[in-house]
Amino acid sequence: MASICVFCGSKPGVSPEHVNAAEMLGRFLAVEGHTLIYGGGSTGIMGALADSVLKHQGRVIGVITTQLAKPELMHFGVADMRITANMHERKALMHSLADVYVALPGGFGTLEEFFEALTWAQLELHARPVAILNVDRLYDGLLQTLNLMAEQQFLSARCVELLKVMHDVDGLLEWIAAETAGVPGTLQPVSESTAE
Repeated sequence: MASICVFCGSKPGVSPEHVNAAEMLGRFLAVEGHTLIYGGGSTGIMGALADSVLKHQGRVIGVITTQLAKPELMHFGVADMRITANMHERKALMHSLADVYVALPGGFGTLEEFFEALTWAQLELHARPVAILNVDRLYDGLLQTLNLMAEQQFLSARCVELLKVMHDVDGLLEWIAAETAGVPGTLQPVSESTAE
């Protein structure tokens, strides 16, 4: 089945809807036989997501840097934990494993990883689908900014269409199901030269 790369925060956020969304996504990935690719953390949204996949006997691949591979941060319940020397190697490895990208609630790191995947799609370095879950309207301001950038012609209509925005978990799960309905491995991989 497909490998779903999820960018999300190491904090749980204020609204319980954020954690609930992560847990629902985790259960779906496990039940559907997909593999979770994520940042390797044990706390916040990351921890809730990984815990949910593992609870439902799903497969998880964690990718974390040496700097972050600490007892209080790294998820020791994830058997397939890959430790990289730095953030660049971490992201390159996550990209090399991914079939689909999803952004859940998070902070700077989540947005940085998410926008890299989206930018690479814009540059046609990969053809993988990219979605963001705007649960509890967390990303309203960000989406308004993107729309303004398009209005001001800093983004083309094609660029805007690369990003799929989901406002509830059910919509996200339906989107993932549709995007992964084909034969696994058909999505264009990132070349080694662009993954550095």
